[in-house]
Amino acid sequence: MPDLLGIGMALFLAWLFAQAAIHKLRAPNVYRRLIAVYLEADTVGRPVVWLIASVELILAVLLLLPVSRHTGLAGSAFVLFAYAGLMAMQLARGRHDLQCGCAGPASTATVTPALVIRNSVCAFLALLALAPAVDVAPSAIGTGLTLFITIFSILIYLSSEQMISNAQQMTGER
Repeated sequence: MPDLLGIGMALFLAWLFAQAAIHKLRAPNVYRRLIAVYLEADTVGRPVVWLIASVELILAVLLLLPVSRHTGLAGSAFVLFAYAGLMAMQLARGRHDLQCGCAGPASTATVTPALVIRNSVCAFLALLALAPAVDVAPSAIGTGLTLFITIFSILIYLSSEQMISNAQQMTGER
């Protein structure tokens, strides 16, 4: 895979994890309650939310730095598969009314198979970006293409989020 494609995927995932961490840090009580439901615990303290947000922020930073990008990609795949697994467990238990927490505290999107698939696709993209890279000589065109890949990936992600939300509204899943 060309290096610029891997870098574009890493930048997309850095955005994704930075956004996720910011959501948790801005509304820790919302995520505290949500995490407790996912883990079937009576209560979860704020430190658990801060720990998860810290892991997400660390992943974002690792993905931005060339020296640690591979570690960040591997960690991203692990976390995204873990999130997908937690959602799949909720679906298996019949908990289709559970808020996913994906799009921030104001989102009313609930856990669906589409969200499990979306998280799994993002995890596979992280694994794909770990593939041996073909070096491409640095150039303005290469940088532009990397930024295009990043922005395109973000827009695809946001579009999928909106389509899932719209589908839930139209079918009355909310």
